Amino acid sequence: MDKIDSITVRMYNTGSVGDCLVLLFQKKDKITFTMLIDCGGFMTDIKTITACVNDIKQTTGNKIDIVVVTHEHLDHVSGFNQAQSVFDGIEFNQVWMAWTEDNTDPLAKKLKKDLGKKLKALISTLTKEHKSVNSKVDKPSNQKALNDRLKHYSKSWGNVLESLNFEIGNDKSLKSTLTVSSAMTYVKSKSKVKVKEKMFKKPGDIVNDLKGAEGIKFHILGPPYDADLSGIKNKMQKDELYSLRKHLAFFSKQAFLNAAANSDSDIHFSKSPFHSKYQMNVSEKRNFSKMYNSDEMLWRQIEEDWLEVSEELAVAVNTYTNNTSLAMAIEFEDSGKVLLFPADAQSGNWISWHNKEVTSTLKKNGGKTANELLENTVFYKVGHHGSHNGTASKSGLDKMINSELVAMMPLVQDKVPSQWGGSKNFPAKALYTELIKRTNGAIIRTDEGVITDKRAKELREKNLSAAMLKKLRDTSKPLYQEWTIDV
Repeated sequence: MDKIDSITVRMYNTGSVGDCLVLLFQKKDKITFTMLIDCGGFMTDIKTITACVNDIKQTTGNKIDIVVVTHEHLDHVSGFNQAQSVFDGIEFNQVWMAWTEDNTDPLAKKLKKDLGKKLKALISTLTKEHKSVNSKVDKPSNQKALNDRLKHYSKSWGNVLESLNFEIGNDKSLKSTLTVSSAMTYVKSKSKVKVKEKMFKKPGDIVNDLKGAEGIKFHILGPPYDADLSGIKNKMQKDELYSLRKHLAFFSKQAFLNAAANSDSDIHFSKSPFHSKYQMNVSEKRNFSKMYNSDEMLWRQIEEDWLEVSEELAVAVNTYTNNTSLAMAIEFEDSGKVLLFPADAQSGNWISWHNKEVTSTLKKNGGKTANELLENTVFYKVGHHGSHNGTASKSGLDKMINSELVAMMPLVQDKVPSQWGGSKNFPAKALYTELIKRTNGAIIRTDEGVITDKRAKELREKNLSAAMLKKLRDTSKPLYQEWTIDV
């Protein structure tokens, strides 16, 4: 039987920062197998993303063999809500998701419960405090420093709340209550194959028996499946990042979460570090309160200061969900060439691919190790839109040594939300520099096509063949960027 001899990757521009990738597996220029990896955009408009899905429907002939949803973030799944009427007319033969989406898995249930509890505490507390601060901003005092501080909190917490609502996936472009969870449920329901073992993937799984995709081996690398969830909770490793920003581990801030959960009660007194004889009695508390809340003392109040850590916690919640990304390597069995799709995996996920247990399982199931796959990677879908923590260095990019390496980056730079750091932080400068060097400038972005960076242009002209340069010039189409990898 003939084997797949080429894979074309289409990276759609959904109108914002988001992933929407179609893979067309071909034998002698005929499409015999199709795969969709995610379909979303951050607060993108319905018209733009629907145009993309209409094109996907036409290209696939109303049937997609495998629909992969990597993780529960709006920029990866919003299209399943926004263009649902179009998706209704497309058959999903199989759906692949990470084990974290299996509602019957004890570890998945533990993970969801843990995240949900902390997310609820954060949103509840910040919503209340944001409202309180806004009311103070609306009635300014005669103390400028205090007014400035309150305005800072108002803006800062507004951004944090937007970030936390991003985790829930409330899409403001829809007039309904559809969320990220709604999208996940919808995709699951559309799968023709309902067998749980085929839908939910764990690291070490190998799939190489798909009709129409002969000669292709799919390696599942992440997310990590650890009883203590250590891989998903993993802090950002300093030696795995291309640049660092201040970051606190989500799970180390129990004091904040205790306070958030009990902010309406006097429970904090029972946890006081001082002996009871040093605590105020009712009369003393009343007198202190009168003095503390007087106009001349307003500038000294620290009521809101403890919530400063909420910004860092919101970043950590985002990292937590990104580390649940389904990461996958697609290998041409004959040539060994690899296409790598890590979704938004961050360091804990990347590092776990090299664990003894994962390595052993990959080999036992007839696959290759993470090191072997990375060394043979010729196509890299850049993680997390080119952020500083979406591509591991030692566990990832440093091992991508193939001279044919090409990178695709789902990035519309001027649409990067402010709560992610804005356009100035995407792509991360150190990562971009390393990618340019390793690809000889062969980087394709959603917004630019082949990148216009001067360093990249010089490397392309110096090191790439005329045929390769022509192929790069032909990547841009009206709705997407396109790249074909031959066996």
